[in-house]
Parts: sequence; structure tokens; C-alpha cells
Amino acid sequence: MDNSKQDFEILYESTKQSTLKFITSKCLNITDIEDIFQETYVRILDAYRNGFRADEPEAYVIGVAKHCLSSHYSVMQRLRVHISLSRVSGSEKDDIDIEDDTDIENIVTDKMLCNRIYDDILKQPPDIQKIFYLRYLAGLSLEETAQTLAMTESAVKQKLYKALRKLRRNYQRRELP
Repeated sequence: MDNSKQDFEILYESTKQSTLKFITSKCLNITDIEDIFQETYVRILDAYRNGFRADEPEAYVIGVAKHCLSSHYSVMQRLRVHISLSRVSGSEKDDIDIEDDTDIENIVTDKMLCNRIYDDILKQPPDIQKIFYLRYLAGLSLEETAQTLAMTESAVKQKLYKALRKLRRNYQRRELP
């Protein structure tokens, strides 16, 4: 393994959590988080391949993330003028390995339910979306989520549990005959 790749891997491992927290706290839409996170590290890898090394890795990565956030939302604003954006389905995450004895109908029904719940979460205010993203997709604790979003832990709990209660009520009603 060459030094640039090895140096990059060390930088990535030491900064990925704080970078994800930073990007999540600044994103306008949770669907953008993974794209901006990936773009941040692609740019850093390119710089490392060209011989650049950061004296302050954490500050450097956050600076690149800020630039990626700025670029992303600038491009998104320009695209909205020209194109009607909609959620794209069929991503790699949609691929499912199906065992022979699995009930296909249940898999399809579960996937449809998950998509409806996801769509409902995207209709929530940005702070609720970020709480769901950090808690359930990024796997942060309630305390870490609160710190990332500069909220109290009780505020995060209150918002999360209120949203979960609402989702439960909505989906319990839908399943009744």
C-alpha cells in the first residue's frame, strides 16, 4: 500500500465520526448527507494522491466538508430552476438477497411500508429528520445526537418520541380493516 493511501486511511478513521456529525448538523436535507460525506473524502483522497498532507487533519477535513456543503447546495439551487427533482428509486441499498423459503409478499409489503415511513420522515421538520438520521442510520446515542445538533438530550428525546408516537398511530390505523 502506498503512503498516500495509508495516510488517507489513517485520516479517514480518525475523522469520519466528527465529519459525519458536522455534515449532518449542517445539511438541509437528510438525503444529502451521504453524498456530501462521500464527496468530502473523495476530494481529500485526491489531494493526498497529489502529495498534500494536512498539519491539522480535523480542521482540514471540516474545511473540505464546509466547501462540499456550500458547493452541493449551490448546485442544487441551480438545478431546481431547470429540473423538477424527485426521489430516485432503485439504489443499491434496495437489493435484497432472498432465501428460497422466504415469503416474497411479506418482503414486498415490508419494503413498501418502510418506503412510506421514510417518506413520512422526510415530511418532518429538518431537526426531526436529522435526529432520525443520526439515531437510526448513523447509530449515535441520544447523548451524541444531542451534542451533534447542539440540543439538550431531553429535547432530542422529546422530539424523537413524539415523532415515533405519531408514526405508530398513523400506521396502526392504516393496518386496521
